[in-house]
Amino acid sequence: MKRFLAIALAWLALTPARADEARDYAWRQTLTTSGREAVVQYRLPRSVYLHARSPALHDLRVFDSRGMLLPFALRPPAEVSQASRATVPVRVFPVYGAAEDTSPVTAVEIRRTPDGALVSVGTRAAPREGDALSALVLDMRAAAPGSSVNQLRLTLPPGTPRYDARLCVEASDDLKAWRELAESHVSWMVSGDGAALAADRIAFAPQQFRYARIRWLEGQPIRFAAIGADTVQTTAQPAPLETLILPASTGRNPGELLYASAPAIPVQRIGLEFAERNVSLPVELGSYAELPAVKAGRGSTWRFQPALRATFYRIEQGGRERRSGDLSVAPMHRAHWVLRALAPSDSRPALRLGWAPATLVFLANGHGPYTLAYGRDGAAPAARDIAQVAPGLSAVELQTAEQVSPGPEEARAAAAPVTSEARQAVASTQARKGVLWASLAAGLAVLGAMAWQLVRQLKPAPQ
Repeated sequence: MKRFLAIALAWLALTPARADEARDYAWRQTLTTSGREAVVQYRLPRSVYLHARSPALHDLRVFDSRGMLLPFALRPPAEVSQASRATVPVRVFPVYGAAEDTSPVTAVEIRRTPDGALVSVGTRAAPREGDALSALVLDMRAAAPGSSVNQLRLTLPPGTPRYDARLCVEASDDLKAWRELAESHVSWMVSGDGAALAADRIAFAPQQFRYARIRWLEGQPIRFAAIGADTVQTTAQPAPLETLILPASTGRNPGELLYASAPAIPVQRIGLEFAERNVSLPVELGSYAELPAVKAGRGSTWRFQPALRATFYRIEQGGRERRSGDLSVAPMHRAHWVLRALAPSDSRPALRLGWAPATLVFLANGHGPYTLAYGRDGAAPAARDIAQVAPGLSAVELQTAEQVSPGPEEARAAAAPVTSEARQAVASTQARKGVLWASLAAGLAVLGAMAWQLVRQLKPAPQ
């Protein structure tokens, strides 16, 4: 009998489980790519958060046209960086010294106003006899505040067709302490037909500094006709938000309003919208927690659990309307929200929720179009680490990865007609399962009978 049970359990274990399929999910979208890039991205729309069943989006899947599950990652929302670039002219001050002097430049004069404000940067009014040009000091005041300099552009004086030198660029904020930025070789050449070749730029890592200094390591020092600085200014903008307006319904207790939400929404901003004017409402916002029944036969009770307290308003004063803004909160997931007024009021404001959607990053295998499926209870998490989906890609490359083209959202359709071959396969599988369960039931019955016989034999004989 034991051997029979072992064979039956092994048969059950070898029965293949049905693979994860797009039809198992209540909602899906078609994603189309250009086919030129392997790693693509898709900023999750509001509909995904409304229909997903898991707060952590565990029920997301990406399938190719063959039904194969593709690796994907969820990149959290991040600030959007925008860089503006410009080339600005800088003021140039020549520094002279003895021709044989190769020490760092020190002959720099600073003129300030009595209150300490900087007026100008200069050198001796005129070089002494025998002095030669030893360096150029650059005043970077023309650069926009907060911008970084990453390159200098040099222009030769008129009538200088050829020039070659090796330069050192240093930076300072006080004209006293200098730090080296770069060493570079510059050259200008003009061919017989008038074509010019110029290596006229000195590049370095973007930095902020007040002054720069150019020294000659090789070549004859000259005063350049103009020097320009390439600047880059980066501004960070918060990640774009999605907004959802929820209507109010009557809560479980008097004076409470209930708002049906979606558990997948990571609420980061929350506010109220009033239909009436001149209203100020202090409230508590939270959710209900179900408490089990204390005595048998009684139903469970619901307790209000507050999460935050604030005063929202809409008033008109001084000829203009004033409204309370949204509150910034740590991301919170709620299947519903409850508003409890802290002052008597018959207002039924709408609840405004805001959140920053995550970005779906997946590896396109060339078998498109692809399907994003979601909306399934009890699904196991399938998202991977971003390093496994996009290995070797930097943060900048991920931000600039190709955006997919989404199709309309579709609900799960009715089951397709079953063919005769499919019916035969299903019937055969069901028959095998029926035989197996019948055998297991028979085995359990035999074991029960044997156990009963053994118990009867072990009972003591009556005296």
